Amino acid sequence: MIPTETTLSISYQALLSALPQEPMFRHDPAEPNRGVDPIGWQISPEPYWLSPEQQHYIDQLGPTLAAFALAIQRLYRYSLKNPGTHGWVSDLFEANKPEDLVKFSLMNRFKSQYPIVIRPDLLVTTPSPDKRQPGRNPGLSLCEIDAVPGGLGFTAALSMAYQTALEQATGQPLSLWPENTPATGMIARFIAALRSLTPDNPTPTIAIVVSDEAQDYLLEWRWLAKTAKALGLYQALHVVHPSQLRLRDQVLGFVDDDTDQPFQAIDLVYRFFELFDLPNITNIELIELATKKGWVTTTPPFKSFLEEKLVLALIHAPQLAPFWTEQLGLEGYELLLDLVPQSWILDPSPIPPHAAVTPAMVFADTPFRTFEDLANLTQKQRRLVIKPSGFSPLAWGSRGVTIGHDVPQTEWQAALQAAMADRPNTPHLLQRYDSPTSSPYRYFDPASHEVKTAEGRTRLCPYYILNGESVSVAGILATTCPKNKKVIHGMADGVLRPAFYRAP
Repeated sequence: MIPTETTLSISYQALLSALPQEPMFRHDPAEPNRGVDPIGWQISPEPYWLSPEQQHYIDQLGPTLAAFALAIQRLYRYSLKNPGTHGWVSDLFEANKPEDLVKFSLMNRFKSQYPIVIRPDLLVTTPSPDKRQPGRNPGLSLCEIDAVPGGLGFTAALSMAYQTALEQATGQPLSLWPENTPATGMIARFIAALRSLTPDNPTPTIAIVVSDEAQDYLLEWRWLAKTAKALGLYQALHVVHPSQLRLRDQVLGFVDDDTDQPFQAIDLVYRFFELFDLPNITNIELIELATKKGWVTTTPPFKSFLEEKLVLALIHAPQLAPFWTEQLGLEGYELLLDLVPQSWILDPSPIPPHAAVTPAMVFADTPFRTFEDLANLTQKQRRLVIKPSGFSPLAWGSRGVTIGHDVPQTEWQAALQAAMADRPNTPHLLQRYDSPTSSPYRYFDPASHEVKTAEGRTRLCPYYILNGESVSVAGILATTCPKNKKVIHGMADGVLRPAFYRAP
């Protein structure tokens, strides 16, 4: 029997005392009373309890996503060698990318490298009878894959706090999946994966480099490094601003002017910044040079094509079906076809009258042949999402997203036209909107701390840690927002909590 609110519930004070006392996220000054301090969002008296089907599915999905990340790289290289048949793929991946970044990403030294953290965004939906493999998907829809995900430290903190509070409430240790105790949880697995990248140096000095663009997540990374040291998990872990970087005698290192810390060499860089932001990052040329020369190891690798949402549309491209089947196996390929909503890359290019549109654009039983025709969709027909693909400041944090049935037709038309006009610079993805299921959830009222119930929609974000041949779920962040919200993210009136599974 899965634990319920009646069998395992946490008091407000017990949970608050288990949570980190320092802020975990930089608050917007315009929202001084945002959520529950120091977390910044609303909290719940219980974690999100996964069903056995969800637990099994999420566990099995990890190896497929890892294989997909490697397959994307192989597809890109294949398209460069076969421009006559697959050059359109490399054209998509290289759109608006600086030439030096394109060359950097194709260096043979980094050919087999991929991100060590992969986080898909899975919307909790109602299982559909017309799914490719009925009964296999427990009602999840993959709308994005993030190779530079925020929230890892925040999810680790929530997981540890909820497990501690639950065990205090029951008076006994709980066996939960995924395990999040300090010895086996997210922080330890993350550090172990980082250390595996320097096999000749088992104790590398690791610098998590956080850019100004990503400063909202600086506090959680500082908490993670501090906690790793306090728990005795790893001492040589530092959070570094790019301005602190120095290059001396072919050694990349950093200094701390506030504490007069002397120059300290870095063996491994974990870059927490998006590649579109490279021109704005101080000293980025030092990381690039040291990485190219092999003086330092950098992860995630400098491969912008791994940060493109358009790969989700490529899953549905029928001409690539043989490639995906070969790379992922038929089972893995069909799993992704089943999980990812139908997607298209918006393109103003004319479609010949005799050409087939694949996947077929059929909305509310009405077929459409051109993207321009979609401008006049009715509200019922336009259950669609437009989002920038990747190499853009609008491509993260739910920015730049337009949900068709949630905006007036004039706004939909403007978003559609703007996306197609921006095709040479920032390809945009058009995706079917899989509506998250509305279900009851409980939360602590921020003012009274009383438990209240509401209807909301949930997104699950599993953090898969890739360590050599091993792929494991280190933690899962569940975000539940009021049912009237179409885009699920860490908003002030949303509830953020870890997702656990407890065996019967």
